[in-house]
Amino acid sequence: MSYDPESLLAQLGIHRPKDIDIDVIAQHCGATVTYESLSGCEARILGSGEQAIITVNSDSIEPRRRFSAAHELGHWIHDRGKLAAACSATAIRHSWGDDREARANQYASDLLLPRSMFVPRVKGRDTTFVTVDALRDDFNVSMTATAIRLVRCGPWPSMLVCCGPGGRQWFIASSEVERRLWPRKTPGEKTAAFDLLRGAIALDKPLDVDADEWIDSEDAGEYVVREHSRKINDGRILTLLWWKDQSQISALDGD
Repeated sequence: MSYDPESLLAQLGIHRPKDIDIDVIAQHCGATVTYESLSGCEARILGSGEQAIITVNSDSIEPRRRFSAAHELGHWIHDRGKLAAACSATAIRHSWGDDREARANQYASDLLLPRSMFVPRVKGRDTTFVTVDALRDDFNVSMTATAIRLVRCGPWPSMLVCCGPGGRQWFIASSEVERRLWPRKTPGEKTAAFDLLRGAIALDKPLDVDADEWIDSEDAGEYVVREHSRKINDGRILTLLWWKDQSQISALDGD
């Protein structure tokens, strides 16, 4: 049996987002999902041989519970056999690099937001939180997970940046932008994110800003990027950056 997310969904005859039942999928893979109030972690897994128990924090909202369960299932698929792990909310939400937690996050994203279902739904759509809101309802996952998937699988050059009071915490970029353009450590004063970080009430809509307000590059002031920023929690701001005008990307390709 293949445990690749797309193959797994096909084996189970799942072709619509609303049919992605993480409890059933996990059981099919030898893992039983249970729910109880947890302190100090968002989810945990205990596995031995071909069976595992995944426990998810019942106090979390449903989209977060589903992603946490899929995250732990990712651990089970990759580290099948003897396994014991407890994952904090921070590890699940912020680990999108190259480590073990990131691998589990990627598995969860591929399972709950499968490319075969996601890509057709984003075709022709703007890279904004308006699109994210529609998609998160379709797939029943969090705003952050949906925004990350939109950047990774969407049709436009884009970036997702998370900033806190101390500046940038993490960011994700699409393939056209990744390792070529980097966000500033703190957003510029003419950005909506700057206002939100200081408690101002900013309009929840996209706006065009000079790219040097966001991008750390000598010639960034010559270009424009579309910003859509939202306050999420703990004083943090999530920002989608979209190169609707792709002249800055074209200049990179020319170089």
